[in-house]
Amino acid sequence: MSTQNATHRDAKSAKNVETIKMLPIAASKEKKADLLATLEKFKPEPMTAEERISRIPHFEELSKRFRLLKEKANDLKMFTAGNDKTSAKLTFENSQGFKFEIKNANVIDKLVKEAQAELGILLSEANNEILTFEM
Repeated sequence: MSTQNATHRDAKSAKNVETIKMLPIAASKEKKADLLATLEKFKPEPMTAEERISRIPHFEELSKRFRLLKEKANDLKMFTAGNDKTSAKLTFENSQGFKFEIKNANVIDKLVKEAQAELGILLSEANNEILTFEM
């Protein structure tokens, strides 16, 4: 994790503590103390240099996954852009070599839209994992 991320996290934690301290007087002191204790309990432990370095391969794999998903999403966009709706064909093939072809433009359109939606979800998840990853 970069110094900037650590500073951001520390600032966010300090902001949470200040927010809890500023709760209305109606909030009991016990409730405030409980909330502060919970925040302290889940405060991340500082990592050693070795621990951070050991996380690099995990981050690299997340990066590969993100790049692959981004590439596949781009390939699907290119397929959609080049689809003239008259000569398009989708082929499904399993590991045993069995093939299934679809040439119906309406069915292809529905399958492509569903694939784009699913790829969008996976890409968003991969993006969030990278953005929230702590070295």
